[in-house]
Amino acid sequence: MRATTDWREKYKALEAEYEKLLAENKTLKEELESLREQLQKTKKPERPAASEAPSTLEEAPAPITTTEELRETLKRLVTKIAMILQAEKCVIKLYDKETGELVAQPPAFGMTDEEVRMYRTRATQGISGEAFMSGQPIVVNDALSDPRTTKEFVGLLGIRNSLTVPLIVERRDEDGRVIDRISVGVLKVFNKRYGGKFTDEDVRLAIVLARSAASVIAQAKLYLEALEEKRQLEATLESMLVGVLAVNNRGRITVLNHVARQLLEIPPDNSVGADYKEVIKDDRVRELITKTLESGEELVEELAFNVGENERYFQVQTAPITGDNNEIIGEVTILSDITELKRLDQMKTDFVSHVSHELRTPLTSIKGFVATLLADTEGYYDLETRREFLQIIDQECDRLTRLINDLLNLSRIESGRALELILKPVNVVDVARKIIEIQKNYTSKHQFVLDVQGEVPTIIADEDKVDQILTNLISNAVKYSPNGGEVRVTIKEDPETGGVLTAVKDQGLGIPKDVLPRLFQRFYRVEGRKISGTGLGLYLTKHLVEAHGGKIWVESEEGKGSTFYFTLPPAPPQKEE
Repeated sequence: MRATTDWREKYKALEAEYEKLLAENKTLKEELESLREQLQKTKKPERPAASEAPSTLEEAPAPITTTEELRETLKRLVTKIAMILQAEKCVIKLYDKETGELVAQPPAFGMTDEEVRMYRTRATQGISGEAFMSGQPIVVNDALSDPRTTKEFVGLLGIRNSLTVPLIVERRDEDGRVIDRISVGVLKVFNKRYGGKFTDEDVRLAIVLARSAASVIAQAKLYLEALEEKRQLEATLESMLVGVLAVNNRGRITVLNHVARQLLEIPPDNSVGADYKEVIKDDRVRELITKTLESGEELVEELAFNVGENERYFQVQTAPITGDNNEIIGEVTILSDITELKRLDQMKTDFVSHVSHELRTPLTSIKGFVATLLADTEGYYDLETRREFLQIIDQECDRLTRLINDLLNLSRIESGRALELILKPVNVVDVARKIIEIQKNYTSKHQFVLDVQGEVPTIIADEDKVDQILTNLISNAVKYSPNGGEVRVTIKEDPETGGVLTAVKDQGLGIPKDVLPRLFQRFYRVEGRKISGTGLGLYLTKHLVEAHGGKIWVESEEGKGSTFYFTLPPAPPQKEE
């Protein structure tokens, strides 16, 4: 009689436990269904009315908007599932497309963060891989002896038995028919409590729970991925150096980055979603946008804008945005800063003009003196005068040769070909002394000083290129000190490399501090100075120095002269074969 009473009491206890589990299962299913409905609403947000201002790149609030919120959702899921299935451990593993692995997601029930971190398997291996690939649940009653669990860390995690259910997301058509099934991972529960084993009823219950969990997780991950893509797009737009502005076919601004906002002087607040005709004050840009929206034409114009205290030029491009049926659904405007390109174009124009002048001047002298000599058929000019004429012709020919060499070297540099060096021992002091003697013939206003400090080593270099470097710097010193003064050339051993350090100092106009960084650019010439030149001298000089493995720099103050320094190493660096 006592045994019957014990059996009835145990039956009532089990019945109460079963009712409790059913109630918890019902609560969880209701919670999952509620989350799924809320996420479904955020997946297709309602379109705002035309009169309302939509906020670009911003979506309606969603239940799961951060990774932390997804983590909390997973925590609730694994806890409920473990309670319902009476399991000691529960974890969700999701498929990582990049690595091809099933990766445990924190937090897990009954597992430490470290255990979760290491718990990952290939999607083609182990019990997890088999369930993921087959789409079928798998029960393992003796995990330690089952050969399929070798990749599952069963010993390390203390796993006795397990139930693995694939997480499958189903897509259905309007009639409710399944048109696609995608496996996103697996749900795993371990160690049935009270020493039990997972039953068929546990499997059926786990399939229902997994289906609901898969739906919630998949939609949450899709939302978070879309949110991350949106953030990356925003960051990309904001980091772009060009202005980007997009307008929809209702005339509302949908995209606007900081460059466009700053350039068009658009206030930071309430600009996205506003009518472009009210926000954009620049008539030229507004007219381009209107034309593109009305006609669907791609338009390009170069416009000048005041940026701070400077005027800059921008290429403004407008292009239509078309929908599936090629209807115009908006337009996009790109504003690209072309100030430097226009400046370079102007510099090239000036360069051609200067080169023409530089070529014409010596040619005029040569032509004039040759014509004079040819016309003197009666010997009017004595031998000394004729020799003077011939010396002038010779100097002008040298001047033409230097200019042509400059142009050839420019061509080599621009085409990416290295300047060829013909190497031999070079005494820089001797080269400088020769150039100074030549320069004395061109001026009577300047005093040249060659200051040799200590013993200067002989280096391995291209003597013609060294000659060209010193000629450019010394002739520049003369040219940019039109009132005369001292031109001092200082040469000594470079203490850093053991090569040669040379300084060319003048007492001329000096260089404004703000243009010093641009001084060695091609075609660049300091504005406002009526001194002839091509703008190539310092550009080529820099490349000639660097071709030897040396360095060049300048120290200057406007109105107080300039000093150009350059170093040449004992020998150029060896080229890699």
